[in-house]
Amino acid sequence: MTGQCLCGAVRVTIESKPEFIHDCNCNLCRKSGGAWGYFATGMVAVAGNTASFLRRDKANAAAEVHSCTTCGSTTHWSFSDAFRAENASVDLMGVNMRIFDPQELAGVEVRYPDGNAWAGAGPFEYRREAMTIGEGSPW
Repeated sequence: MTGQCLCGAVRVTIESKPEFIHDCNCNLCRKSGGAWGYFATGMVAVAGNTASFLRRDKANAAAEVHSCTTCGSTTHWSFSDAFRAENASVDLMGVNMRIFDPQELAGVEVRYPDGNAWAGAGPFEYRREAMTIGEGSPW
């Protein structure tokens, strides 16, 4: 599956649908417009120029959010160099599933974590019940 930013300059190709999508309400996710599918880095290919941003509102920020340098659409996130240096065994990145056609995501569950209330460690609560794309949903 291949998704693209608004202007088409950045394309993200994934090997399969994600197991689920997180539509989080933390400041980073809400303001970047991200709804994340998670993949091992080898399952994702990114083509095109992106700029990355490492959030400054968290002391131990780990995710660098990437956006198209032309249209500004958020495309994916990757772990920062500092995080990878301390967590070499973690092989994960997030892809903004909003850059894909919703019909391609039919059957994928969307979960709604309450990242805004999450302290940053341990499990988080969900702010509403999950839904499945394509079951009469407007996603």
